[in-house]
Amino acid sequence: MKVVRHGDSLKAGVYEFSKAISAADALEKIIRGDVIAKSVTVREGLDRFAVARLFVAEGFGKAKDWDALTADPELIHDLAPEAASLEGYLFPDTYKFNPGTPAKTIIAAMVQNFRAHFAGEMAYIATGLNLHQTVTLASIVETEARLPQERPLVASVYLNRYRKNMLLGADPTVIYALKLDGRWDGNIHKADLQIDSPYNTYRKHGLPPGPIANPGVASLRAAAAPASSQFLYFVAKHDGSHAFSASYAEHERNVEVYQRQWYRDQKAAAATQQP
Repeated sequence: MKVVRHGDSLKAGVYEFSKAISAADALEKIIRGDVIAKSVTVREGLDRFAVARLFVAEGFGKAKDWDALTADPELIHDLAPEAASLEGYLFPDTYKFNPGTPAKTIIAAMVQNFRAHFAGEMAYIATGLNLHQTVTLASIVETEARLPQERPLVASVYLNRYRKNMLLGADPTVIYALKLDGRWDGNIHKADLQIDSPYNTYRKHGLPPGPIANPGVASLRAAAAPASSQFLYFVAKHDGSHAFSASYAEHERNVEVYQRQWYRDQKAAAATQQP
């Protein structure tokens, strides 16, 4: 059977035909553009380079295009004029796009999603920080806190240190500096803490110049309204939680209990299991 349609264009894309249909029905489907949208989930805490890899792996553009587009802060300039890139503003979410959607369109949608979820809450920032500083703090919280209930406490630690002009000493900022320098190998080494970078909060006072990852709304809210605390330190336990302390002496005790002693116990347990 020959099917002829005049005045209608065929829409490029990927189509799904779950059962046999007539040629006329197939043509109608292609004219309507009923393409299969691809779904990509961007989890909280990914940096812009990792976000790019996710979309490139699904066929949405090339890595060099993503790097160039996300390095341009123009889409967020009105809210964060000091932003040097779109890092921090690519809102984590599950996105669906038709195959062939340009990277530029996807990036614009992610920034718009940030605006929809957080930009309206600027009036509720209770720290004295501006929006860009708040997103920067939120990105550190996102990469440090594993338990949702600890996000406001982690934010309070960094804000307290910031206000006292103490070095923030956040490992994820060093990792980001290493990524920018092309030196990140998956492990942070003692020597890495000396990297000469504005993102190295072991050497540079204050917040880094911009976010180090893309935080979700929970971390953004925690950074905008942290818990009220006197905490200046925290150390990771081995269940995903942290022990918080207000003094260095207390912090050292926590390090001894939750880090050094834990490692000694693990080493002793391993030794008893050897034949």
